[in-house]
Amino acid sequence: MIAWTPALAVGIEEIDAQHQELFRRAERFVSSLGQTSRQEVGILLSYLRLYCVTHFGAEESWMRQVEYPGYAQHKAEHDGFVASLMALSDEHEKRGGPGLQATRVSTFVERWLQDHVTSTDVEFAKFVLSRAV
Repeated sequence: MIAWTPALAVGIEEIDAQHQELFRRAERFVSSLGQTSRQEVGILLSYLRLYCVTHFGAEESWMRQVEYPGYAQHKAEHDGFVASLMALSDEHEKRGGPGLQATRVSTFVERWLQDHVTSTDVEFAKFVLSRAV
């Protein structure tokens, strides 16, 4: 199960709220695998991907505003995740293909989100909070 918990809070209310929504969408997508129609899975994957683009764009804008020195690496992680979601979409939409493997996809999405938030996003938040003092 993919769920945001208070342990994942980075300490910036706006980012934490966006992360909660991101985890909700990821959970809805992952829960749909093998449980709903192929069309519904595709819709939920698009729903997740669109929010990632929105959230990542907001974070990246903020990083540029505060001249965050880790911007390039952070953005590369975002870009890589979106590219992975696009690859999942391609795999899912392949005619006659097997569809998405629930275990593989859920493990990948959960690990990426947890790792990214607890390391990369925490580092960015520390930088922002240290400058706010």
